[in-house]
Amino acid sequence: MGQAFPGRHWRHAALLIGFILSGLGIFAAPLRSALGAAMPFVQALHSYGGLLYGLGLAIASLRLFPWPPGGARPRHQIAFALVWLLVLSGLGLLLGRGAVAALATWVHALVAAGLVAWLVAHLFDERPRIAPRRPRPDGPPRPGLPRRAFLRWGVGSLLALPAAYYLPGMLRLGVGAALGGKPSAGLSETSGSLPGFVPYTVTGGFPAISRADYRLRVDGLAAGARAFDLQQLRAMPNRLRRLDFTCVTGWAVDGVSFRGVDLQELLLGLGWLPAHRPWITFRSGDGLYWDGLDAVQIARYRPLVAWEIDGQPLPRAQGAPVRLVVPGMYGYKSVKWLTAIALGQDAVMGYWEQYGYPENAYIGSYQSL
Repeated sequence: MGQAFPGRHWRHAALLIGFILSGLGIFAAPLRSALGAAMPFVQALHSYGGLLYGLGLAIASLRLFPWPPGGARPRHQIAFALVWLLVLSGLGLLLGRGAVAALATWVHALVAAGLVAWLVAHLFDERPRIAPRRPRPDGPPRPGLPRRAFLRWGVGSLLALPAAYYLPGMLRLGVGAALGGKPSAGLSETSGSLPGFVPYTVTGGFPAISRADYRLRVDGLAAGARAFDLQQLRAMPNRLRRLDFTCVTGWAVDGVSFRGVDLQELLLGLGWLPAHRPWITFRSGDGLYWDGLDAVQIARYRPLVAWEIDGQPLPRAQGAPVRLVVPGMYGYKSVKWLTAIALGQDAVMGYWEQYGYPENAYIGSYQSL
């Protein structure tokens, strides 16, 4: 059994690298963009493939009990524990709700970051076997690195590079979710994440829009464009929506409350004629992100132009000063850092829709992680 361990070890390493890369494809905005229409397949492969891998690992553990087997080193015991935590937190992320999903979110991120660090250290610190498996018939083994080992290390290093690049972001995700707490003035990008939320951004950072200088512009009105500052929005009749905020990548935060202006009431009060301009486009203050809804969706789901979450001002990571919140739809429709609303006649494909996400983002309509 001890002689077979190195072979099994490298097969497991290859599988884990594949899971790490597919997980990064879900986590990192540039990689999600590059995946495009293949995103649902990658998500299904990552989630259900990970569960099958965990099942196989459980069966193998029973066969190898007591663990570790011959040939395993202490560092392999650490990796074994990390892998099990990754599988269990992934299961919690896939099936859990509320506090379970929130806990699973940051555990999965922190453990994945730890496994990436372990993998990179393992690739570059552990000395490969320099002797070939079979002695050459024409003499003793020659010193040096065998071709197979060289290729294995080269490919492994290339695969580890993107994981190492996104390691700080994975740590911020986990630490931010664990230490988020109540939002307050001057929140940093790390502490600005409320428990359970994963603060995605397509620009690699959160725009700093001061509440004093904030303006929401509404274009496409018959009477001309209008602009509102935060105080004007807060002075309007507002609504409180309590909902389960669900991300297309699988995590969810149950029972979160948002306060803001009902979008339909706001637009109708400004003279919006849904039959003439049925499509509404929302733009983010990050300068890049946008999405849209039609009049039927707005009437059905009653989105909010929100400035408050769970009784506190929105933190920067959650879209401060103002964001869109669309109950009943996946989170990518709820545009953060909302600065512009445009009324139009024709549908406008949203940022993620152009990469294969469904335009009708009803919860349950997409293969989530």
